[in-house]
Amino acid sequence: MNQTTITLEGERTTSLLAWFSPPRTAGQWLDYWLRQRLQWWRKFAVGPSNFSSSDFQDEEGRKGFNLHYRFPWGTETIETLTNLGDTELLQMYPGDNSQLLGRDGRKSVIPHVLSMSGNLDRGVLAYLFDSLHLADNPLTKKKNSQRKVCQGLFNELSENRISVWPGYLETTQVSLEQLYTKYDEMSILFTILITDATLENGVVQLRSRDTTMKEMMHISRLKDFLTKYVTSAKNM
Repeated sequence: MNQTTITLEGERTTSLLAWFSPPRTAGQWLDYWLRQRLQWWRKFAVGPSNFSSSDFQDEEGRKGFNLHYRFPWGTETIETLTNLGDTELLQMYPGDNSQLLGRDGRKSVIPHVLSMSGNLDRGVLAYLFDSLHLADNPLTKKKNSQRKVCQGLFNELSENRISVWPGYLETTQVSLEQLYTKYDEMSILFTILITDATLENGVVQLRSRDTTMKEMMHISRLKDFLTKYVTSAKNM
């Protein structure tokens, strides 16, 4: 036997399912409803693993379960299942208990009440967050990949005692020719240009300050090329 209600509590909307069970099977029914409710929340979710459960026992010794959702700011309870026993019914109908009796086989028993209380506002919010998937911006993703290549090359050359100016950290929006002029004035011997094609084939553009010539070179050859150039310059 069950009863379902939806109530407004101030600014919170809750749903309540009350299930009446024989005392001897109340624990089994509580486990059953835990599985059903957790399955229901996960059924419509994009990320089912964000919904979870935990058991508890309140100050009066009543056992139950909390269903949670993992929000970006932390885990919060969206539904609570509790075995209230027969206390609630006895308090509502003091005195003659005969009107509370129900059949359990050949026996007449006072049923236990299983309460399932859900916070609808928090549940809706959970599904909103669950359905929110920020699409990757291809341009941003490509720029991040280029930055990783630049950083990796910077580290490799620096570790081999080749002085490097981290041009990829420049924030001023200027043309390539303006950058070349700036780097020439800074006495930077070579400017390495990493493009979209570099992410695909590993080829970079190498510009010489002295000749202003530009040549294409695979990124794996840069370290050896620059090392030989620097060594030759020292021996001159």
